[in-house]
Amino acid sequence: MSLSRGSRTVLGLAVAAALAAAALAVRGRTPTADVPDVSRADATLDLGDVRVAVSASPRPLLAFARNRFRFRAEKDGAPVALDGAVVSFTMTMPMGEHRHALVAAPEGWHEATAALPLCASGNRRWFGTLDFTLGGRARSVRFAFDLEPPSATPGEGARQP
Repeated sequence: MSLSRGSRTVLGLAVAAALAAAALAVRGRTPTADVPDVSRADATLDLGDVRVAVSASPRPLLAFARNRFRFRAEKDGAPVALDGAVVSFTMTMPMGEHRHALVAAPEGWHEATAALPLCASGNRRWFGTLDFTLGGRARSVRFAFDLEPPSATPGEGARQP
């Protein structure tokens, strides 16, 4: 059975529309509107019974450089320990395994250092997920940030890796 030229055109358009719809659905799985961006400023996430401060430095955050991510949880105004705390970093596309255990730091902070790659597509948006246990209950917070490419020449304003 052979399809007419018009039938093939309609079928081709239907396939293109289905692919476009699938691409939008996949893109929609990574909500950014309710995820705080820590590229330029620290953020605090309120989980109801606990608040988690998220800090990233030095700014700007650079690809292929050691960036420090810090977290401090507070309950009733006092810092609380984050048991088994791990931060993982992902993009909308696979970029490898980037999972780091947090270490305790002064004044109730927990931190990890991560050197993340720059995506070949040019996408700079990364998402971080902090997973921890508090009071025997598994918890998690998400945040976003953008990586800048390393400066090609010193003195362009961006720090060197």
